[in-house]
Amino acid sequence: QANKKKMKELKAKGACHCGAVEYLARGEVMMNGLCHCPNCTRSKGVSPAHLIALHGENSVEVTQGDELLQTRVLDKFHLVTCKMCHGPVMQYQEGMGFRVVFPVSFDLRRGDAGSDHGADRIPDEWKPQLHLNYENRLFDWDDGLPKFKVFPPDSPLKSDGTPLD
Repeated sequence: QANKKKMKELKAKGACHCGAVEYLARGEVMMNGLCHCPNCTRSKGVSPAHLIALHGENSVEVTQGDELLQTRVLDKFHLVTCKMCHGPVMQYQEGMGFRVVFPVSFDLRRGDAGSDHGADRIPDEWKPQLHLNYENRLFDWDDGLPKFKVFPPDSPLKSDGTPLD
């Protein structure tokens, strides 16, 4: 079922896996989706990777552990991780004017989790809105979200990867 709530602005605290690097992500949301590209899926070890792109090169502020950051570069793709746990902090392409963060790294604690751990679930407005780079999917996703061959709005696809026409 497609998520009807669309997030315009994001303000969220996040951290690497070990917690040594903490950050504040805030800004205008450019894209909130599931990416199937090889860079994202291989660097995160999951396909697809849930990404939120924020407008502005200063949209992610490291608040703790700046000295522990390391950046790996592959072509134009920069992945910033923690030196201790190698957990992702953000990614970007130089000069493109945005930063990408990963909702799985956000602080989701909102009180007592209860028996279903509901307090640790992602808020509805943070849920992905689309699939991008769907041509690289490992399998079809029939989840009601719009799918794009590469980047929206060009080349919309059906769940089986055929053109939407």
